[in-house]
Amino acid sequence: MKSTDDRKMFGTPIGAQAVAGNIVSIPQTQTKAGDGTASVALGFPPETFIARAAGGEPPRGQDMNGLLNLLSSAIQVLQTGYLGPFDATFAQSIGGYPAGAIVCGGTPGAFWVSMADANVSPPGADGAMWQSLFNGLATQAALTLEAQQRSSAEQTLNTAITDETAARLAAQYVPSVPAAGQTRITSLVENADGRAVFGDGTNAPVLANVADLPLSDPTQKIQVFTAYVKFASNGYTTITFPKAFAPGVTPTVVLPSTQEQPGKWSFIGIAKASDGTLSISNTGFTIYGVGWGGSSNFYNLVENNFIPVIAVGAF
Repeated sequence: MKSTDDRKMFGTPIGAQAVAGNIVSIPQTQTKAGDGTASVALGFPPETFIARAAGGEPPRGQDMNGLLNLLSSAIQVLQTGYLGPFDATFAQSIGGYPAGAIVCGGTPGAFWVSMADANVSPPGADGAMWQSLFNGLATQAALTLEAQQRSSAEQTLNTAITDETAARLAAQYVPSVPAAGQTRITSLVENADGRAVFGDGTNAPVLANVADLPLSDPTQKIQVFTAYVKFASNGYTTITFPKAFAPGVTPTVVLPSTQEQPGKWSFIGIAKASDGTLSISNTGFTIYGVGWGGSSNFYNLVENNFIPVIAVGAF
């Protein structure tokens, strides 16, 4: 048989639309002996097998429709997949449920399996030979409880491990005792602008960078860097500050006036602008260089020149 085969499902029992005179309900036993009516006990009775001329009764079409209706109704219940509840009367009539029989419980989703033949005891009763169909399987409540217990055990274990680790670290590290007026540093991190931030849990002092060092004017900051430049043929070049000072600010620039490089010396200075002031802006400055070496002077410092620079101004 295939799952695609026609299963002959009874959407309606046989004779469901028969008129009253063409169908009867079949009783368990014959209502009147010898009248030819069918019953569950006899089916078609013996008199229907005797010729009418010999005193017999013909079988009736109403009984045939009734029997077919009874059987197709029972089959229809099975085709729905329904497993009925335990029926004490039915159990007595068949001599008890056989081992392995399944009946449904009082609530949807509950099922019982008979553990013995000739079983007439109701499921759930003391000593009854029935067992839950799901015996041995964990319930949702049991699974939830197990998950909670496992989580609790893991938390306890993690806490124990953390405490043990802390204890071992504490045993290996002997903290110094701050003197009067001192505070123990308990954290050291780097903030977004690259400064080191340390504290004791109540404040967060920032460790200053070189540019944060205090000057006579607290608005002033220092930039210290090395410029790598080549001079143009006219002896001038421009150096750009790594970070521009505030617009309109003319910073103070300090750089060496002379420099020694392999095989030559150079004289370096800040160029003058057309108005006679030093050629310095908030973004950079222009310098000139004069070099000489060997027995002859030379003017063009086209090779790489490494010039240390200190600039002070407001950001």
